[in-house]
Amino acid sequence: MSVQNSTSVRNTWTLPKLDIRQFVVLALLMGLDLALGKLTVGTNVLKVSFVFVAMSLIAKWYGPIWTMFIAAILDVVNATIVNPSGTFFLGFTLSAIVAAFIYALFYYEQLHVSWLRILMAVGLITLVVNVGLNTVWLFIMYSHVHTVDSFITLLIPRAIKSAMMYPIQVIIIYAFLNNTAVKQATKQIFHK
Repeated sequence: MSVQNSTSVRNTWTLPKLDIRQFVVLALLMGLDLALGKLTVGTNVLKVSFVFVAMSLIAKWYGPIWTMFIAAILDVVNATIVNPSGTFFLGFTLSAIVAAFIYALFYYEQLHVSWLRILMAVGLITLVVNVGLNTVWLFIMYSHVHTVDSFITLLIPRAIKSAMMYPIQVIIIYAFLNNTAVKQATKQIFHK
């Protein structure tokens, strides 16, 4: 029993080899992520996007190492090639990696992702990444006066947006990750 658990943990933290089908699906999901990233609404300070859908599926299928690696690549590609008018800031790459790590911790190798796992993953990402880290990065980049008041001025609208998006993200992720097509694709592509 302990050997089986040790093997499972070891496999989670390795970079598994992908066959051609798995690699092509990963490339398609990366393209979907970039396309969804172009469909944002809002300003640099307050954006609404649906990239969490593609990243959730990457996390479910490919595990933490692949997901963090892909999140870093997608963030750099999006900031420098797809949307070069935006400002590249390494802090947002770190945020993408942290979010990918959280998604993978809760979704990887779960045929059916429970409400609790999704609530916890989206909640952690909302608090730690969206409200926490990203607000700090925006404060560093755009605030001319570094005071507590200017930080709170950035924090409040982001916290309100995140609170409104939280239930929407949870419902969309649950419906997407647990639908029949995704479950069948999981069995066909990953033989699980």
